[in-house]
Amino acid sequence: MAVGKKVVDAIAEYELLNRGDSVLVALSGGPDSVALLHMLRRLSSKWRLTLHAVYINHNIRKRAAKQEEQFCRKLCDRLGVALTIVSKDIPALAKSARKSIEQAARDFRYETFDRLADESGCHRIAVGHHVDDRVETVLFRIIRGTGPTGLRGIPPKRGRIIRPLYALTKEEIYAYLKQNRLKYCTDQSNLGVDYDRNYIRNRLLVDIRKNLNPAVDRALLNLSEIAGEDDTFLSQYLHGRVKGLVRRTAGGKIELDLSKYNRYDKWFRRRLLRYCLAEISPPNQGPEKIVVDRLDDLCRLKGKGLTIPGGIQATLAGERVLLYRRGAGSYSERLTPGKVSRLTTLNVDIRMSVQRRTAVKPERRKQARTVWLDYDKIHQPLVIRNIRGGDRFRPLGLAGTKKVGDYLTDRKVHPVYRDEVPVVCDRKGIIWLVGFEISDRVKIDSSTREVLKIGYSRRKEL
Repeated sequence: MAVGKKVVDAIAEYELLNRGDSVLVALSGGPDSVALLHMLRRLSSKWRLTLHAVYINHNIRKRAAKQEEQFCRKLCDRLGVALTIVSKDIPALAKSARKSIEQAARDFRYETFDRLADESGCHRIAVGHHVDDRVETVLFRIIRGTGPTGLRGIPPKRGRIIRPLYALTKEEIYAYLKQNRLKYCTDQSNLGVDYDRNYIRNRLLVDIRKNLNPAVDRALLNLSEIAGEDDTFLSQYLHGRVKGLVRRTAGGKIELDLSKYNRYDKWFRRRLLRYCLAEISPPNQGPEKIVVDRLDDLCRLKGKGLTIPGGIQATLAGERVLLYRRGAGSYSERLTPGKVSRLTTLNVDIRMSVQRRTAVKPERRKQARTVWLDYDKIHQPLVIRNIRGGDRFRPLGLAGTKKVGDYLTDRKVHPVYRDEVPVVCDRKGIIWLVGFEISDRVKIDSSTREVLKIGYSRRKEL
């Protein structure tokens, strides 16, 4: 089958592109990315594609990188594709982040792709992974230790990341380059065995093909495809049952209902925990088995909590376990009557309006999502922010002030949830502990002329 047809068939089979898409192409100057850009340029008229390219200089091979950058500029000029150059000191980043150079480079690349795609309005991000990459990934994960999900290897697409060369071998890519007289850069570091993947590519797979199984590539792909089909079925089974077990809190924490969780067998529990951890972990950083087992022990045997690699905390709160990333920052946003304010930190909308008192009938409820205040008693400006240490307010009907923390303790609000309880303040302090109580000093009385109505609503749940 012709190389071009294989690419077109893969695009159709995996629904990688829609007509009219704007595509950001990851361009390194190597054979895979050059072939990828050239193929997409050929398809751009028929598919009405708008192409952008990005070259990332990792500052690992400075002289070679400068040559690659110049090559990419000339290639993009010839093809009529806009090019963005990004430079980052990856060795320094890897050291500060305590990551391998490979991992730091990969993380930075995908963060950069996402940022540039957002800035340029790209619907898709095209990368040059092919059959040989898929084989190496499956073997790499087997050696490092993986479960059935990891055996799926590299998918043809994930989110807006697409892989149009998914069905092509490296040999077919070289043939395409030769046929179209396309030059490319050779990364000399890929020819050695200094990095894990280089060792697998240049030595281990070569030895296996020679001494154990000449068809090892097909064997590993078969394993990956079978595991992928099984994993898809099991994931669908899980998703059909996850709604009653798991929810996402306003602040993005994953909340697991233990009264239901512990009714299931170990296989389902472990898969559910992997699902939960994937929801709050960086992409492609799946939990190790030992982490899942420790978390399962926490859920079954109870305890105070568990610290999980990757900055994730598991905390027990009654009959629930909450998973969240530590280190949530403070926030403070201005509120304006008549305007909907979106508190992105908590996925909450705040709505305010000013009305004549005769036009409203205030309700008096504990833990209300809507409150009515005396507008003339409020000292502008209004802001909504998170609770801070030492915060006090005067709850409605109370003679004196009370610490916000003590108030929430009395209401049996577990500390793990308190960073998700915002407060609305004016210049004199808290006027509403959102979802709970207003301040006595802004209550409506017989002298009230205008009423400020404030309401909040959740925008998104798991």
